[in-house]
Amino acid sequence: MTTTYDWPTSFGVNRFELRISHNTRAFITPYGSTSQVLNYTGERWCGMIGLTLGNSRTQGGAQEAFFDRLYGMANRIRLWNFRRPQPLGTLRGGASVNVVNGALAPVTVVNSSLATVLVVGGDPVNTNEIAIGDGTATLQTYPGRTLLAGDHIGIANGQNVRIMADATADGSGVMVIEFQPRARAVVPASSVILWDKPTFEVMLKSDGAPITWRPGMYEETSLEFIEAI
Repeated sequence: MTTTYDWPTSFGVNRFELRISHNTRAFITPYGSTSQVLNYTGERWCGMIGLTLGNSRTQGGAQEAFFDRLYGMANRIRLWNFRRPQPLGTLRGGASVNVVNGALAPVTVVNSSLATVLVVGGDPVNTNEIAIGDGTATLQTYPGRTLLAGDHIGIANGQNVRIMADATADGSGVMVIEFQPRARAVVPASSVILWDKPTFEVMLKSDGAPITWRPGMYEETSLEFIEAI
């Protein structure tokens, strides 16, 4: 049985790489004519994490135990983009909403103690169904909100995806985005878009991540991973 563990935020990270491993097949002719590359779906995240050196036997032991607990490639780690946990663009969750009555006159909303409360709504959603293999989607958010190339969001099939080009919501709040990896499962229309630390699960590409000790300290170490799908 596979177990997934959250990445321990107490582990110091001094290097981080997150890139897409594309699923392509190249056929290169030796005779100078046209070569062919087949671009399949099924791309996935891969990368590297570098851990800082330290002198705490407690912290070093915790790292040893965490990686041993993975049983090599058997168990999983839940990660996010450490360098970009939230978009550098302005896409965010709900904002305050003006409430009006049938005559479009503003009304005040109160709780059971008659204290005024702020009404919040407007989480970004995908307006149409995202099909398997799609690399574009249309979002509904607030006018003027942005996503920048390199931002990460989570779509409702559990994927963490990277935005390929800058996108801005128009005056109606409609934003068209291009992303990778392409959708691996159908995402129903009106599903909420995650913008704060969208996660994905990975497995080690080796049997473990050794922690090397020398007098008074443990050295830097690194581990390579690939998304488990």
